[in-house]
Amino acid sequence: MQELEIINLWKQYDEKLEKSISLNRRVIAELQQQKAKNALRPAKQIKRLAVVAGLIYVALLSFLVYNSLKFENIFFVASLGISIVITLIAIVVYIHQLYLINDIDNSESVIHIQQKLADLQTSTLKIVRILLLQLPFYSTWYINFQWIKESPNMFYFIHLPIVFLFALAAIWLYRNINIKNMHKKWFKLLFSGAEWTAIVKSGQFLKEIEHFEKA
Repeated sequence: MQELEIINLWKQYDEKLEKSISLNRRVIAELQQQKAKNALRPAKQIKRLAVVAGLIYVALLSFLVYNSLKFENIFFVASLGISIVITLIAIVVYIHQLYLINDIDNSESVIHIQQKLADLQTSTLKIVRILLLQLPFYSTWYINFQWIKESPNMFYFIHLPIVFLFALAAIWLYRNINIKNMHKKWFKLLFSGAEWTAIVKSGQFLKEIEHFEKA
């Protein structure tokens, strides 16, 4: 009889211990989830600011283009027009990213947060790649036919090679900015701002949940 009582007490102790461990795991997971969500706040603020700044930038460029619609200003108008289109694309993507962050804030599932965070990382890299395509057009907006006519050597042998190098740099960055290169120094230098750091930090908190649950 005494042995049965000891066995029952041992079973009760095991059940209480398992419940306590399960509760602790759940509390820690919830804390890490909240930390992951809070870590995204700087990115959210930056993206909101980017939308506002982008709209102001587009309005300014549009005003300049509207008041420069002459054939002799073709390089100026074309360069700014391309920048306007790319910036508008960026604004749409940033608005989508804000939706993703809000969706993460309202999520209770770790898997759902991870999926949205992965989408946010991919989207952030994609928009940087698109924005960098503007690079060569920063060196073309001030070209005009008079300059080409009066200084052809400077234009063809100095300026055009510079534009070509900017274009090559834009293409190289567009092709190489991806998750696979996250460990490289140039990538870390390019993505060292608060926006990307916040996204990475949020992901690290979620990985800690996975490690804890596997332990």
